Amino acid sequence: MPTHICANCNNEFSGNFCNNCGQKLAHRITMGYIGHEISHAFTHTDKGFFHLMAGLFRKPGKVIREYIIENKRKRYGTPFQYILIIGALATFIMVNTHFMESSMQVVGMGEGNAGQMQMMQKVSEFQGRYYNLIMLLQLPFFALATFWLYGKHKLNYAEHLTLHTFITAQTTLISIVLILLLFILDRSNINLMRSFTAFVAIIAIVYQISVCMQFFRQKNIAGFFRAMGAYLLGLFLFFMVIGVLAFAGGIIYAIITR
Repeated sequence: MPTHICANCNNEFSGNFCNNCGQKLAHRITMGYIGHEISHAFTHTDKGFFHLMAGLFRKPGKVIREYIIENKRKRYGTPFQYILIIGALATFIMVNTHFMESSMQVVGMGEGNAGQMQMMQKVSEFQGRYYNLIMLLQLPFFALATFWLYGKHKLNYAEHLTLHTFITAQTTLISIVLILLLFILDRSNINLMRSFTAFVAIIAIVYQISVCMQFFRQKNIAGFFRAMGAYLLGLFLFFMVIGVLAFAGGIIYAIITR
């Protein structure tokens, strides 16, 4: 029987599990691996979830490198389990606090006619109700952006997708904590609401850029602009596809109802 070296504790073992620390034989992350981990996320939750949460606050770049590149995964919960739980929690909070509707009203206050305001309200309600779905739909585009801009690091697309699963889950967690803080303070204060909405967005952007700089070990000006470029490219790709789909849907609807 072949022997292996455990990536987590360097113990030599045979079989599928390390007899010293118990970590499963680690393989490179692929789309098949992601599919297995997503199915696993629906049926298992353990203390690794909270260890992962703490690590992504303290040293996110180090934690993600350990998981993706160094194969040290036993100590952490899976990123796919993590994002599904955080996404469900975020959607619950968005629906019950009506944060999306409130922020849309504040940002667009006094702008547009009644029809436009009604449309904005419907869009914000949809964003709140399907917050977790929108969050997950963004992942492939941000992964594609870093896959293109960080090609020299030789990570495959699935590994970039895993990176952004970590990042998106944690930025979502940070956002909902800040949103709950706002509702403890005073959401009726228009100026506070506007400032807070902008602050939540800025924190999410700063976190994503800083994690990319840490993960790819480019903690300099060039690394900052590359990470910023990856963020903007991912956002552009996402909205471009959404725009194309909306345009195509409008044309199909017009043809059907003609």
